[in-house]
Amino acid sequence: MITIRLLERTVPSLSFSRLLSDIGQSLGMPSLAPSRDGVCQLAFDGRHLVDIVNVADREHILVSCSVGPGKVTAEQAMLVACSNFMQAAGGTVACTAPDGRLMLQMGVSYTACQANTLLTAIEGLLNQVETWEISLSRGAFVRDSLRPELSVRVRSA
Repeated sequence: MITIRLLERTVPSLSFSRLLSDIGQSLGMPSLAPSRDGVCQLAFDGRHLVDIVNVADREHILVSCSVGPGKVTAEQAMLVACSNFMQAAGGTVACTAPDGRLMLQMGVSYTACQANTLLTAIEGLLNQVETWEISLSRGAFVRDSLRPELSVRVRSA
């Protein structure tokens, strides 16, 4: 049984491969397919690398993208916690990658996922990545949806 679970994680399913092929057709990349590890990476504007992974155990497709070039600072870690707690990340979840980079992730239900659904999710994720990058470059992250006294501000050094 453990072997089957490992195979499920590393061998892309035919339906996931078909979904990526449909996305590739929409983007003008007809040969788009997952790697042997079941991951598909798309580069946008030469700046953002989006990973698309089928998380079969949870019946979701996970799309993720790093925010900024460096590792998460203490201030950013606080923003991650506040963003996730207050659900201020526009449907995405902020987290720290194993290498210490700030990441945004979004899960899409596999059962309802079609090419246009996944492309919309990727677009939403990229919009949030850009919002975070702009805010972090200014040294402040202000959420419009929060009351002013609850807004989190980070001062750059």
